[in-house]
Amino acid sequence: MLRGAEQQRRDTVLVWLSLVAFAVGLGRSLIDWGVVYPEMGGVTDAVSVFPRLVVYSAVFGVWAWALVAMALGRRRGVWVALVLTLLANVGLGLSTTFALCPTPCQTLWPIGEIWNWATTLTGVAAAVVQVRALRGPTAVGPAPA
Repeated sequence: MLRGAEQQRRDTVLVWLSLVAFAVGLGRSLIDWGVVYPEMGGVTDAVSVFPRLVVYSAVFGVWAWALVAMALGRRRGVWVALVLTLLANVGLGLSTTFALCPTPCQTLWPIGEIWNWATTLTGVAAAVVQVRALRGPTAVGPAPA
C-alpha cells in the first residue's frame, strides 16, 4: 500500500513540475514574441509571422498532449515532455544565458533575465523528475490495485 501511495505522489510531482515547465516556457515565448523578435526586426509582417505561429502552435500543442498523456500514465508522454523540456527550457535558457543574450541580459531588464533563469531552472527540475520517472521500476502509471 505504501508503495502505491509513494508512486502516486511521484506521479503527481512529475505532472506538476512538467506543467510548471510548460507554463514558464510558454511565458518565455510570449517575451520572445513581444520583445525579442521585434528587436531583431522582420517579424511584424504576415509572411514572417505565419510560419513562426505554426511552429510555436505545433510545439506547444504537442507539449500539451504530452502532459495529458503523462497524467494518464503513458510513458510516451513523459518522453515527449522530456525532449521538449530539454530543448525549449534548458537548451534555450542556457543558450540565451551564454550566447544569445549573456547574463546580465538587458532585454526587458530585469524581467527577461529573471524569466530566462526561471525557464532554465524549472526545465532542469522537470527534466530530473521526468528522467527519474522513466528509470523507475514501475515508471509512470496508475498505482497498483
